[in-house]
Amino acid sequence: MATYINYYVEGEEDPTVQGAEWLQHLLQLNKGEAAEKAFTEKFKAAREKSSGEDSGPVFDLFVEYSAELFSSIPENRPEERLKEIESFFALVLSMLLMLEDTDHLSRATTRLCELFSESTEQPELRLRLLMMLYNTFNNPTFEFRYRVFKYTVDYAAKSQMFDQILPYLEYLDAWMVDWDSYLKIEDKRTLYADLATYMRDFGKKNEAFLYLKTYHLLFQGKTVDSSKEVTDATVQLIKDAVMLPSVMQFDDILTMDTVKALAKTDKAGLVKLCEVFLSGTVDDLKEFQKKNGKLFDEHSLNFQEAMSKIRLLTLATIAQGKSELSLEEIAKSLQEDPSNVEPWVVRGISEGVIDGRIDQLNGKVLVKSAFQRKFEKDEWNFLDGKLTQWIDNLENVIKFLGEQKKQEGITA
Repeated sequence: MATYINYYVEGEEDPTVQGAEWLQHLLQLNKGEAAEKAFTEKFKAAREKSSGEDSGPVFDLFVEYSAELFSSIPENRPEERLKEIESFFALVLSMLLMLEDTDHLSRATTRLCELFSESTEQPELRLRLLMMLYNTFNNPTFEFRYRVFKYTVDYAAKSQMFDQILPYLEYLDAWMVDWDSYLKIEDKRTLYADLATYMRDFGKKNEAFLYLKTYHLLFQGKTVDSSKEVTDATVQLIKDAVMLPSVMQFDDILTMDTVKALAKTDKAGLVKLCEVFLSGTVDDLKEFQKKNGKLFDEHSLNFQEAMSKIRLLTLATIAQGKSELSLEEIAKSLQEDPSNVEPWVVRGISEGVIDGRIDQLNGKVLVKSAFQRKFEKDEWNFLDGKLTQWIDNLENVIKFLGEQKKQEGITA
């Protein structure tokens, strides 16, 4: 029959004694009376060392004997033992908060993280215990919360259970604000780089790209080292930007300090490829591929997929500032047969490259707006002109309404 440790008990009965008795019973079953007797002596000594609310010695003893608990779970009907172990660790975590010495608390937190994550044996239980440890520190700004979170994320990835962590990542931005006062920039970079890797391994390439972008933004205004880790991460960022259909904006990527640093290395060709996607055309990409064919093979870049993206971006360019485009004009710019150009327009509309509709009767595309590939000085000047025009129009409307009111007053 399962033994549950009631660590909220009030009165004379000490919950640590219940925990010790449970461990004694388990030691006797698995290792014999000698092991049980040795533990009993250590427990008595630890209790004598404990004073007041400080349960440090007993806590350390329990953790010392916890490593083998995971291997004590029987293959047949393991449910009762799993509940017992989880109950025991609930007691251990309640004792953790009673540690008075900050250094001891820090070491103990790390030791529990290492204990729970050191093996993929009983992965569901281990991940659940890591989550329990995280929730033990219910103060959002508590320093050790990030440490436990990082161990939890790493273990979930290692044990092929990353899907169980995904729902919590939507809170990461808020948590990073809570942890900001004690997180070093190296910690932040490591976290986002690892999350990008885990997301990519899990098949979520778009999310991986976003985490990787955050990693690179953490180098802005800082010295960018030329380590293999940073170089590889920059190469991956550009590869993702080129190959992911959802990525259309390249001006922000080219302003990153890590990308600028890569432009000074033997991988500068990747940066030049980004520049083609920033403002180039179908012709520009074809010309680039002729001169840098090996680059596509070296970095496993699919030229046909890249060509699809540049066609959509070219469509955005030729539609900019236009109210209509002929299908023939689009076919020429995209270097497509006129009979095949409509699917490209439909795709451009569905992916937000342009907003409009096809006038099949007249062989035209009626354009409402188009995706802005870059936003630099010329684009700011254009926007300034548009805003000035709108303001003038509003002032004229207000002036007209004022004159109308005066006329109504005179008539009355």
